[in-house]
Amino acid sequence: MFSNPLTKACEEGNLELIKSLIDDGNYKQVKSLGSLLFRASINGHLEIVNYLVSIGVDKEAKGGLNGDTPLIVSSKKGHLEVVEYLISVGADKEAKDRDGRTPLICATQQGHLEVVKYLISVGADKEARDDYANTPLNWGSINDRLEVVKYLISVGADKEGKNKLGSTPLLLAAINGRLEVVKYRVSKGVFSTNLNTANRNKQVTYI
Repeated sequence: MFSNPLTKACEEGNLELIKSLIDDGNYKQVKSLGSLLFRASINGHLEIVNYLVSIGVDKEAKGGLNGDTPLIVSSKKGHLEVVEYLISVGADKEAKDRDGRTPLICATQQGHLEVVKYLISVGADKEARDDYANTPLNWGSINDRLEVVKYLISVGADKEGKNKLGSTPLLLAAINGRLEVVKYRVSKGVFSTNLNTANRNKQVTYI
């Protein structure tokens, strides 16, 4: 089947082979194969992403185990140029994966500061919540992404946003042992009664 060489070409960044396979009469089939765009996006192959979008491949097609759109997966991988291009052609910056995570949440989870900055600059919701009501700041705190945490706070992210369990970003940092994030938050005069609770439960050893 031609889809195997196409998939491999997308993964390896072989644009000429992709064009050749499509020119051989496979256009209609390719147009429906959003998985190709997903694979090009996850590998950061901007020229291929551009080409596939230009021939009509669905830029919102989902792929992978998490049901990521091309924008979600490129945000997750930190491929800023691909993110910028997909936004420029109208990709949904608030699209969600199977766990309700947006591109901004995914970029925050992985600590891709420049992607986070860009997404916020084009209006991505900094208070977006996943299926567990965790915001980008919650995830930055959970995953110890200190520079992202600093940036999100600097642009006004809700420092006390609670998830479904009632946990704030500070509490989430504490119970996950993210000492640098906790120290930073406390240094800015931010404390929480929830943190006192975590400490009493021996979830925080020291600050």
